[in-house]
Amino acid sequence: MKVLLATSCLLLACLSGSAQNILQNYDKPYNFGVRVGFNSAFPIVQSLMIDNESVGDYRIHYKVGYLAAFTFSVNINRFFIQPSVSWYRNNAEIQFDNPFLPTTNITTQSPEAMLRLSSEINSLEVPILVGYHFVKEGPYAMSFKFGPKAIYHYKSDYSLNSSTISLQHEGNNIPYAINFVSAVGVSIGRLFLDFSYEFGLHSVHSDFSYTNTQTGDVGTLYLSQRTNSLSFSLGFLF
Repeated sequence: MKVLLATSCLLLACLSGSAQNILQNYDKPYNFGVRVGFNSAFPIVQSLMIDNESVGDYRIHYKVGYLAAFTFSVNINRFFIQPSVSWYRNNAEIQFDNPFLPTTNITTQSPEAMLRLSSEINSLEVPILVGYHFVKEGPYAMSFKFGPKAIYHYKSDYSLNSSTISLQHEGNNIPYAINFVSAVGVSIGRLFLDFSYEFGLHSVHSDFSYTNTQTGDVGTLYLSQRTNSLSFSLGFLF
């Protein structure tokens, strides 16, 4: 019993010491950090075309994606500059009327009446943000930051929920992008939370080819969209 009590006291002391260490605020001229979190992409579709015919009626559904980042901050009193290197996975879905189905076969309950173009985009991203701590008291701080983000889409996967239409992604015309990011950060000691919003400054164009396995017809699909997303992340400073 004494051994158990002594072990419990030692464990509580270690946890207490670790908690105090985490909550300590080190006002350094620079620091490093890592963060992980989630994002929700709701892209702005500027053009969706099938065989050079515009698809006018479509709906966008957001899905949860993931992110991980390594950050470096240069601190100048309440101001700071924060470049980062991050990995993002964004998911989204565009739903529209099936143009390949004869109108006599379309019913409102038919699952084939609607097509869903699902996307999963993996990217490497380098934001350079400028921030200001408008609250900085003891271990607590709150900041606002903004700036540009350079993006490279190194992998883009698309799928279509159709058993008769085979879709092939030919690639992005421009796999690079520039976004604008604004974020609010809250920190307690070495722990911090970031809530950010980003918007694409230009469009990403994607080309597809398709084959109708029932009729043998082939054609093209074109998608132009801008980034529009929210993200939440939890991080730790070293």
